Amino acid sequence: MPHYARNYITQVIVRADFLPNTVPMLQPEARLLELMDGFPLRERLNRTKTEVHIRKTPQGPMKDTHTANYMEHNFHTEDKLRHVAACGEYLFYETKRYEGFESVRDTFLDLMDAMAEQYPTLRLRRLGMRYINEIKLPEADAGPGLGAEFWETYINPLLLGGLRFAANDGALARHMCSTELNYGTDRATVKYGIFNSEYPKPNRRREFILDIDTYCQAALTAEAVPAKLEDYHKAACSVFEAAVTDALRARMNRA
Repeated sequence: MPHYARNYITQVIVRADFLPNTVPMLQPEARLLELMDGFPLRERLNRTKTEVHIRKTPQGPMKDTHTANYMEHNFHTEDKLRHVAACGEYLFYETKRYEGFESVRDTFLDLMDAMAEQYPTLRLRRLGMRYINEIKLPEADAGPGLGAEFWETYINPLLLGGLRFAANDGALARHMCSTELNYGTDRATVKYGIFNSEYPKPNRRREFILDIDTYCQAALTAEAVPAKLEDYHKAACSVFEAAVTDALRARMNRA
């Protein structure tokens, strides 16, 4: 996201899913463990996946389904604001303290490089990056109200049609919308609206969610990841800037 004095990003996730059998990982290797020095809280979790295979028979296609187990290795910082999960199925990095795209990118690429060095056969089947913005405006000077009349000062009015339809600040319990964009192999899903953590109670908070998930579902090499992450960051910035108004930018630029 652009560098503002403050932001509303509460979670950033980067995840790479591997093609089957390209990362024969059972235990984290030395290079990966070296990168985890700042992640002292560790746990191993048994996970289960469902595999479906279609085979041809004289009677027609037959579907075989079975489950398989794998071990997920998790690493957390002491404050639990950053989390890495690594296994033969995927690599996952999450931060709840956003310190800029460069920090997220470099951390993830270091992890990816370590795995690619250990497993030269590594190939991706999916790569994604997700920004979750929780725009919270409880301050009195933000203005009164909870519905579209309040949010149109800070959020693009084109995103507020559902709030206008509800038309009653006192009754709205939740209003979340989803827009999916298809750019060929690259995709984006944008979810936005009033989530209300106290649902199904009526909403009483000035909190607007802008959740931007950019991803690619195609075979990729590790070498392709840096450029993809740059593209996803630019796309997320573009969506965010289109979704907010100058009034919100002014608040974000306050020291």
